[in-house]
Amino acid sequence: MLSHLSIKNMAIIEAISLDFNEKMTVLTGETGAGKSIIIDSISLLLGGRASTEIIRHNEEKAIIEAVFNVPIKGELQRFLEDNDLDYDETDGLVIKRVIKRTGSSQIRLNGQLVSANQLKALGELLVDIHLQHDSLRLFSPEMYYRLLDNLVKNEKVTVLRQGYLDALADYQCALVEYRNFQTKSQDVALRLFKLEDEVAEFDRAQLRQGELEELLTQQAMLASAEDLHLLFGEIMAATTADGQALELLYPLIDAVEHLVKINAKFEPFLSQIRDVYYNLEDFTQMISREKSQLTFDPQEFEQIETRISDLRRLERKYQLDITELIKYEAQIRAELANFLNAGDHEEDLLSEVRQTHKRLIERGESLNEARVMIANKVKTALIKELDDLKLPNTQFDIAFNRLNVDDALNSNFSSNGLYVIDLLLSTNKGEPLKPINKVASGGELSRIMLALKSILNRGQQITTIIFDEIDSGVSGQVATSIGAKMQEIAAFKQVLCITHLPQVASYAQHHLHVSKVDNNEKTLTKASYLEGEARVHEIAVMMSDETVTQASLENARQMLQSKVVK
Repeated sequence: MLSHLSIKNMAIIEAISLDFNEKMTVLTGETGAGKSIIIDSISLLLGGRASTEIIRHNEEKAIIEAVFNVPIKGELQRFLEDNDLDYDETDGLVIKRVIKRTGSSQIRLNGQLVSANQLKALGELLVDIHLQHDSLRLFSPEMYYRLLDNLVKNEKVTVLRQGYLDALADYQCALVEYRNFQTKSQDVALRLFKLEDEVAEFDRAQLRQGELEELLTQQAMLASAEDLHLLFGEIMAATTADGQALELLYPLIDAVEHLVKINAKFEPFLSQIRDVYYNLEDFTQMISREKSQLTFDPQEFEQIETRISDLRRLERKYQLDITELIKYEAQIRAELANFLNAGDHEEDLLSEVRQTHKRLIERGESLNEARVMIANKVKTALIKELDDLKLPNTQFDIAFNRLNVDDALNSNFSSNGLYVIDLLLSTNKGEPLKPINKVASGGELSRIMLALKSILNRGQQITTIIFDEIDSGVSGQVATSIGAKMQEIAAFKQVLCITHLPQVASYAQHHLHVSKVDNNEKTLTKASYLEGEARVHEIAVMMSDETVTQASLENARQMLQSKVVK
């Protein structure tokens, strides 16, 4: 439950600190005193959107902090562990939100920074807030899905809903791919002509990795053939001609051999001079081979230059180098194959659409079957709840109308399922069932919403429910029945309720009075718990339009004695 709330510099609240108790707490006070500001501050702590306009005039920031003492289990425990958030069940969950006029906001959970999205997800596990005019949500068919899926705690529905959404994503992806192919096929003749022309060009080119580099090397060699021939001749003359290097080195080897015979210490010299001789001999033979192979063929040279020119032209045309051109060739050949086999490819895409459509229909029907089972339970429970709330002749039904989604290529699926859900209501005998948004009055909507909340929250882990004037538009016995229903809910949940009706306020175990006072040219909100005669007086004020008489005090006293459950 919410055990503590402190608010600083929010609207007309300068500083306020409140401790809350179990069961039912009612908040009363004149209009504009700050009751809704207290509820709004709780909403901000649960991930509501923050605006700098809420910051008190002449202040730089608003600070809201709350402590929730709740069992850490189930979804709440999984959420905290999945988000690596520390917690200690004995200390509770401490949420602090700072809203600065600069526009920045800081949120902490047990001292750890968290995002607004994380806070919102956490808030949905802690508190259910019914704000003013929330009953109008019953006019929105979009809300019926979420309402029904959450009325009864059912993991099966959660799994089936996700399975339906996954199947819907697969179907939409397959349909988009099929339609895109059809769109492309409309220009197939032009694209096919272009592909065939390009593939023919690459057939003629016969590209090979590394070919251009080889050609450039050969071109350079052939272009220098005459110079190389002369140089090779000079080298051969310097090494092999009479009286040149090799011929002169041989007598030198003979002389060193004689030195070695005279003295063995000259042995290394002999090895060195022999190495020089043989290396020079190998070098001379290599040059001789190169010289013998060196030829200049003008036709070959022309062919090489033509090939280089062709490759360079392709590079310029496609703005790709040879390596990239080879990859591009593979791509267009694959694309051409798809076009040439367009009929088979289109049939494969269509088959995928039909298969995913069939799977989507199956999962949608399974989801709806689970919802129908829940709806049958809800109808019985809701009629009983509405009878308690002075709607004894109510007939209620939940209708499921199937969408026209059997055409795999022309189906407009909803993310909510295959069926449109409608809430049907009749509150008078003899009147037919009609959509709830056509027949329900404001007071009836409030009671229907309260009845739904009563069913919903019994099966939820949420420990706190807040009602902000859910009783608007009712009075008399209906107001009494609403108070009794809230007290009934408070037997297993903490209930906080803003009301202007004494019948509702008298059912609360705790009474918090909110007022505003003028202090040094400032308007401030104050809040204090009422007990004993102070509470009797507040109920009398609410009963008698602020004109308190001895009779109204006695009526208030009797009202409290008869209705409050300790």
